[in-house]
Amino acid sequence: MLKRIITTTILAIAACAACLAGNGKEKAIRGFSGGMMVHTGYLSGCDNPFNYDAAGATFGIGGVAKLHLTDHFRAGFEGYFSNMGLKKDISDGSFNKVFWTGLLADWYWKCGKFYPYAGLTLGGGMETAFYMFEGDKHDWLPEPMAVYNKKPFFAADPFVGVEYAVGEALRLTLKADWLLAVRKDGINRPMGPRLYFGFIFAH
Repeated sequence: MLKRIITTTILAIAACAACLAGNGKEKAIRGFSGGMMVHTGYLSGCDNPFNYDAAGATFGIGGVAKLHLTDHFRAGFEGYFSNMGLKKDISDGSFNKVFWTGLLADWYWKCGKFYPYAGLTLGGGMETAFYMFEGDKHDWLPEPMAVYNKKPFFAADPFVGVEYAVGEALRLTLKADWLLAVRKDGINRPMGPRLYFGFIFAH
């Protein structure tokens, strides 16, 4: 699902860019860029009535597509999937997974081959938590001490990063963010910083 969303978004934005760029003497869009990133991070916090503090390393993948509207401003979409496996004070097989996507805007500057940037993504997502307090994931026995919960959230994701131009069309990117998953009862936990690395194709 995530791969299809990202692919469709990149193709749609690229098609719009090609159409708009040809209208009028002055280009409405200066260019476009998009690519994939993997990430890791550390999350912690209690989001359940059992006072269990879900904490650990998270790993994931996702992608981004941007239209370059001016020499310093870009807008587009991004989406990511992040999974945190849990073992501390809980049975192996427990996890906390998050998917989010949204509309982004960022400001960037050119410093030689480096392009530092800062921005914000606004959108939505879904957290899926499975906590098994007793039992074994390798057997086929019912686990009475296990809970499964899914809940949507509004996503506000501030980020900073830098791109490095390997060539005219290829850039490497390094990004850090802190996802704020907002629900009716406040900011959802666990949360924490994530660090992304990937490649960007730019035109």
